[in-house]
Amino acid sequence: MVKPIDMKAVEQALTGFTIPPQPEVLLRIKQELEREDPDINTIATLINMDIGIAGFTLKVVNSAYFGLRRKISSIEHACKFLGLNRVVKLVSSVVLRFTLSDGQSDPFTLRQWNSAMDVGSAAMLIAQHLRLGSECADDCYSIGLFHNAGMALIHAQFPDYPKVLTVGLSKEMTFADIEQRFFNTSHEMLGFMIAQSWGLAAEISNVIAYHHQPELMLHTTDLYEKRLFAILKLAEHMVGEQTSLFGVSDDSSWDAIADLVLDTLELDEMHLLDLGDFLLENGVENQFHR
Repeated sequence: MVKPIDMKAVEQALTGFTIPPQPEVLLRIKQELEREDPDINTIATLINMDIGIAGFTLKVVNSAYFGLRRKISSIEHACKFLGLNRVVKLVSSVVLRFTLSDGQSDPFTLRQWNSAMDVGSAAMLIAQHLRLGSECADDCYSIGLFHNAGMALIHAQFPDYPKVLTVGLSKEMTFADIEQRFFNTSHEMLGFMIAQSWGLAAEISNVIAYHHQPELMLHTTDLYEKRLFAILKLAEHMVGEQTSLFGVSDDSSWDAIADLVLDTLELDEMHLLDLGDFLLENGVENQFHR
């Protein structure tokens, strides 16, 4: 496992920010899941309490990312077809979007959540392509959706956040340097606290906390965390996350870690074109297919 989280750094990053508590609907769903015999209909009813969340969940389930041959028409159907745990993970991610967006529809907010969907879907598909199992694929999807959640908190307090990041990244400054200098915080630490308070697995929280620190994550002794991180970085690269968010290429950042990421996943550069084809077949545009 990577080094323990520096709680002083977390406290500093949290100054002036409030981590949104896990919504009551998720707490009630988890309580039902912890019962000896969870009731699908009860869980479906809880999800359906918010039409917006239920509708968006069905939209995602029926997207090409899940590759379902038959259209899912109800939350009950989704729970039976995908399984309770997968649906609850998906709903948690959907609720996060609704909670942090808080009705905002400015260009950066829309870009951020569209990008999060692309990265999450690409990460899930990469895990599927590598045949790492549904649990790993679900964790990759959650990391893809949650990893930049801290940005939404910073942007809500500092509307010029996207502009400042664009200028800084174009000067080859790091995310950490830009955020610390201009906002006295870190979207990694804020994202970590959201993941922790919402009850995500420790491995997911750790990857979110260090997702801009490859020098740590690519040398961790926890092979699962290392693999999750490598898949996240590859997904970000494949969909061009930094370019879509800030209009600044991350080629130099990718080049610095590409070999270690690909070695971790037992891939080489020649595989990326095939992987791009696989992503496109499943509805995810990427740098090999625009």
